[in-house]
Amino acid sequence: MTEYIVHNLFSTESGVVWLILKWALVVLAAGFIGQFGKAFASYLIRRAAERREKEAEPTAGREAQPPAGGQEPVPPAEPQEATVAAAGGALKDTEDKERKKALKARQKAAKKTAKTIAKLFK
Repeated sequence: MTEYIVHNLFSTESGVVWLILKWALVVLAAGFIGQFGKAFASYLIRRAAERREKEAEPTAGREAQPPAGGQEPVPPAEPQEATVAAAGGALKDTEDKERKKALKARQKAAKKTAKTIAKLFK
């Protein structure tokens, strides 16, 4: 009886155990390949982001990029004499210009990010 069971489990005709082992190995191999691919993709994305940060580092004469995530950057503080000398309307105009400038810079950064992501998936 035991010989019959062992023969049916391990024979090439019905080999249930070998069939299960084969599928288990196929699933393990697919998982390994998938995990490797995921790690490699994360590495590529991280490397591209680091390269982009190096290229976007501000130089001495340029302004820094606004922070990501939709936060509005803090405008630079004006000297005290300029604040006192400026009229109420003129001060408001400069604040509006700074806000518009910051908004435009944020939109430009978002557009550049979207373009980079599109390049990654081509």
